Amino acid sequence: MVALNDKILEVRANKFRRLCGISNDAPIDFEKLLTSLDVLTVFRPLTGEFSGMALKTKNSNFMMVNTNVSVGRQNFTIGHELYHLFIQDGFSFQMCNAGKFDKKNKEEYNADSFSSYFLMPEAGIIKQIPEEELAWGGELSLATVVKLEQYFGVSRTAMLIRLHKIGLLRKDYSNWKKDITKSALEYGFSDKLYKKTGEEYVVGNYGFKAKELFDNGIISESHYNSLMYDINIDIENPNVVDDEQEI
Repeated sequence: MVALNDKILEVRANKFRRLCGISNDAPIDFEKLLTSLDVLTVFRPLTGEFSGMALKTKNSNFMMVNTNVSVGRQNFTIGHELYHLFIQDGFSFQMCNAGKFDKKNKEEYNADSFSSYFLMPEAGIIKQIPEEELAWGGELSLATVVKLEQYFGVSRTAMLIRLHKIGLLRKDYSNWKKDITKSALEYGFSDKLYKKTGEEYVVGNYGFKAKELFDNGIISESHYNSLMYDINIDIENPNVVDDEQEI
């Protein structure tokens, strides 16, 4: 087993992007990515500090993401859990508190680092920064930082950590951690990235698998209805209007 340092994690994150068909300068469509990777993902509000969890079995990958945190942190959690599911050797199960970069827990630190590299590739960051801010003696502006975090769908803290690691922050930026939502609105961006959603929904083939089990006589109709109700789908009272038209 190869001991993973930051450079190896960055290489693997960039390679994983390529395997997923995502260029090194593009933001990630998280729902499409999870669907293409066949990761059954449940989004729901959770109590406590857990940002999510991951479970890997012989035949499937499962992820849960806490929606009682900001959208930016939800996205970072997805990248964190993808490390456990697709990069970590011998992984089976982990409850996670993503974004802590806790070096006392090796694999959790690796997962945070991987997520940072995967969500915010250096080449993509550089491409979004004005040349005058990259020039000798130049400094990043708050406007650019806001644009970057919005573009890659991450929190202010995650973006500042990544920029610091690249070496692009040349001054004290602690004041940029204040009034984060206000600064985004002032530059004309939505505040959605910084808000909790509290939503409950599923991405993946949960419904497909439940229907397959029912159709094959493995579970009863009541069990199937119960499974679907768990993801807020009431089969007995669908309240659906069929607006399909023949052509």
